[in-house]
Amino acid sequence: MKLKNFFMSCVAACALAAPAMAEGGMFEGALPENWTADVVAGVKYNYYNFHNWQQDGTSNYTWLVTFDADVQGKWKVANWRNLVDIDLGQTWTDGQGRRKSSDSLFWESMLDFNMTEVLKPYVGNRFETQMIAGYTYSEDEDGNEVKKAVSSFMDPAYETQVAGLAYIPNDMFSQRLGFANRMTISNGYGYADEHGAEKIARGERDHLKTVKDEPGLESVTEFKYGFSDVVSFKSRLWAFTNFEGVNAIDGRWENLLTVLIAPLIELQVGFDMAYDLDQDEDAQVKNMVLFGLTWRWF
Repeated sequence: MKLKNFFMSCVAACALAAPAMAEGGMFEGALPENWTADVVAGVKYNYYNFHNWQQDGTSNYTWLVTFDADVQGKWKVANWRNLVDIDLGQTWTDGQGRRKSSDSLFWESMLDFNMTEVLKPYVGNRFETQMIAGYTYSEDEDGNEVKKAVSSFMDPAYETQVAGLAYIPNDMFSQRLGFANRMTISNGYGYADEHGAEKIARGERDHLKTVKDEPGLESVTEFKYGFSDVVSFKSRLWAFTNFEGVNAIDGRWENLLTVLIAPLIELQVGFDMAYDLDQDEDAQVKNMVLFGLTWRWF
């Protein structure tokens, strides 16, 4: 019941914001002239319920709440950009229970100094974690489900300080290359310890390293393009390698195509690929097609 009330509140909020959204954004015109913003919140929800349905079907529901913000202030000497990305979603299937479908909390703040029109030294900070616990699922010898917690809020969390040189020829493309210190925080699941999995298996959680610093090099490539007022595409490629060698490269490639069907309705098609040796030796891939309500702020 609480879940239903939550989504009804979200839907009502989007509906009340419809007149503002039709004009471009609820708070459009509220920022100073030297500030720009692209801020969108969204709610996606699917629900199926079957009872004595003879044509096959399994009761299920899926919900997803998103918040995506790109806010930038521009001055003569420097520009300050903040990126915020919040995603939280779950899927429930009859007979299987609930599973997490999306969970991320991301904040990046960059200060670019206007050395030239296209070349800009920069300093920045990035924070990444998740909001709710993550699990792996298996079965015991009797076929019963075994649920094992493998992550939680701030475990792992990543804090990155970076300084370098950015090439920004226009508003569509940017390339950053700099020195970075990537700090991994993990209090109970071993992500900050090179031998974390072995210590956990031996029951030595009290001996885990909780913080790991990795100095290295970081590259961030961003591209975004608006085909029209209703169709846009953005891509971000991030890579980091510590000074131990190229075999320690971590990376993430994110792609998102957005189609605004109506002032309140949006279709998103995404493809993400990630690699992090601390999490898995193989690449991680996520495909998604989302359709639901959106609430544009700017």
